[in-house]
Amino acid sequence: MNCPVCGADAQQILTSIGVTSVICPMCGEYDISNSVIASGQLRGLTLEERGAVLDKARHSALPGDHPMITPYLLA
Repeated sequence: MNCPVCGADAQQILTSIGVTSVICPMCGEYDISNSVIASGQLRGLTLEERGAVLDKARHSALPGDHPMITPYLLA
């Protein structure tokens, strides 16, 4: 798969219902809500805007948890 944030070749791991984990050589490891993927919300953003969303997810993640991109972060 291509990383939803930067477009690099990335590994997709289905982890639980409603969540996909992404391992990207550029962005690192993060989770993304399947609803965000299905809606195409990230595709409408520029590369910089997608990076900013991932940064928000990193800042809101608890220590030891993967960052999670949710619809809330795109609002």
